[in-house]
Amino acid sequence: MSQFNAGRIIASTGIQLPQFTNSNRPSGNAGLMIYNTEEEAVQVWSGTEWFNVGSGGGPDGSSADRAAASAAEILAINPGATDGVYWLNHGQGAYQAYCDMTNGGWILVGKIASSTNPAGPWTYNGANWNASSPVNEASCQNLDAGSGLNRGYYQFTLQSGFRMILGLGNTGNALTFSRSGATAKNTFTGATVDLNGTFSRNDFMGWYESGTGRNRSDFDTQPNCNRIGINRTDSANSAMRFGITMNNENECNSNDSAIGFGCYTNNQSSSGDRNCEAGGFRWNPTVRYPAQGYIFVK
Repeated sequence: MSQFNAGRIIASTGIQLPQFTNSNRPSGNAGLMIYNTEEEAVQVWSGTEWFNVGSGGGPDGSSADRAAASAAEILAINPGATDGVYWLNHGQGAYQAYCDMTNGGWILVGKIASSTNPAGPWTYNGANWNASSPVNEASCQNLDAGSGLNRGYYQFTLQSGFRMILGLGNTGNALTFSRSGATAKNTFTGATVDLNGTFSRNDFMGWYESGTGRNRSDFDTQPNCNRIGINRTDSANSAMRFGITMNNENECNSNDSAIGFGCYTNNQSSSGDRNCEAGGFRWNPTVRYPAQGYIFVK
């Protein structure tokens, strides 16, 4: 063993542990103890992996070796953790994601660009809803404009639910709902969930106003048949991955307007002006109001 790595007892000061980095740490029988100069931490080998010892130890999300299972786990270890990028691992490898600690520990797993593309990746028929591999994963490490999804979208099993954000960088403009035992992917592509008892038309109007900077009066001509849900496809005419569809007529077979993520009406699931990735659109006249969207999970 080199002099750099050798441990020794110094009578006047104590025990100096052998020093290593992540790339040259030894392995062997459980119980090996070293000082990791890269992590600046004392570590013990369990026989299968390295664990930090003492203050600051545990899965606090500070490195790939200390990746946490969730943002909530990081907060449990470090209640003072701030919003930012952390290492996470849901059992299939470590990756980095933006975590909202201010509101209780939420992971950003999907980001939807403000766009009018009728065939974009987050429109109702877009490929991102069914993704099983990362798409522009680094985009989910910040609240900038953009589009993408990370491993948390299809790997993380929800414990609490969703925090759906509309508006660039505005984590306070949220519609939150409970969900557990499923991934985000399975939620948005699975069985229809009726959220009419969870949210009201007024909730979506306020979400829209804060997210787009426009007034809810844009939808004054569409007060009827407020269908709210997840992957709700009551008819071939209209659907949403998350959101609300509305109608000017007092019936529910021809809804024209929508607010949410992955919405369409008038059979325009992948074409035309009455669909959106994030934001909304109205009829008479038909106008789109795109906005940046964020999908957070806990």
